[in-house]
Amino acid sequence: MTRAHIGTAIAAFCLLSTCPVFAQSEPVFATVAATLETENVDIDPDDPAIWINQADPALSRVIGTDKDVGLVVFDLDGRIVQRLPDGRLNNVDIRQDVTLGGETLTLVTASRRNDDTIVFYTVDATGILTPASPFSFPGAPRQIEDDIYGIGLSYDAAAARLFVLASFKTGEIMQWEVILAGGKLALTFARELAVPTQPEGVVADDELGFIYVGEEDGGLWRFAAAPDADPAGYLVDAVGSACLPEDDIEGLAIVKTAQNGGYVLASAQGVNRYVLYARQPDADGSQPCYGSFDIGTGATDPVSETDGLDVTTMALSETFPAGLMVVQDDRNEGFTRNFKFVSWADVIAAMALPE
Repeated sequence: MTRAHIGTAIAAFCLLSTCPVFAQSEPVFATVAATLETENVDIDPDDPAIWINQADPALSRVIGTDKDVGLVVFDLDGRIVQRLPDGRLNNVDIRQDVTLGGETLTLVTASRRNDDTIVFYTVDATGILTPASPFSFPGAPRQIEDDIYGIGLSYDAAAARLFVLASFKTGEIMQWEVILAGGKLALTFARELAVPTQPEGVVADDELGFIYVGEEDGGLWRFAAAPDADPAGYLVDAVGSACLPEDDIEGLAIVKTAQNGGYVLASAQGVNRYVLYARQPDADGSQPCYGSFDIGTGATDPVSETDGLDVTTMALSETFPAGLMVVQDDRNEGFTRNFKFVSWADVIAAMALPE
């Protein structure tokens, strides 16, 4: 699709959705270095999710997709501690200590492109993943012309309701409620959202009640998370802006700080950067871009063409005292691929972020 076609699609879509007028001052830009890198995956990493060990944060885990193979689990030194060869798993997300059907559990979900299904895993107190039962679910309530792609979880703690969201290459984002009954998981279809062209990244801000979707060639979209909310989207930032000068927009994460502060973090793959938007919308609904950073040469090689990412701002260890950012790295020497771990303290310092 050409730039002209993308612009026409966005303009037409904004007749049904709320779209801002973009007016950005010069954004901040910085460079950080990765702290360490993981062992290489077998074929092609894509998206990570961070599991926090509440009893000993230094024993936390990073769950990553090897998208032609399954899931790979790493410790905080980047060593592989578990492999789950469960098919072409593209994106992954996690929610810890959710209450479903009167039980408290931690769930990991992934989008499986072999058969356009959604798969779930439970996680025990040591970070070991086990396939949930039943293992997979139908990908959509109706026939969709193209593949399942991105995946995300949204949890309403007050109502004890968990939702899974899957994006499809044709622009749809399907939302289901996850039900636990008799020890088995099931899905109930809730609603359909949409963006003009192909999306991938999906992430929910549980505390503020928002869903964010990355339309790869279009921009960053925000939706209300409640299943009965208006399905219209708000275009937070469009490709071609000061912070998103080129496509693709890929991985998304919520960076949480005190009193529901923080940022929405997006991978700007076309310029090898990571963009920070205000987590709290302004009175007019806009979420200003603070700036962006890249990951240059340091303890590891530089990072390029990142797909998925995740962030926690919880102190995990002496190595990650203010949290951890995990990013997919598309290219290493010898054509190997892995994930890079970045100390969030280094991002705070480089970008002069309030702690």
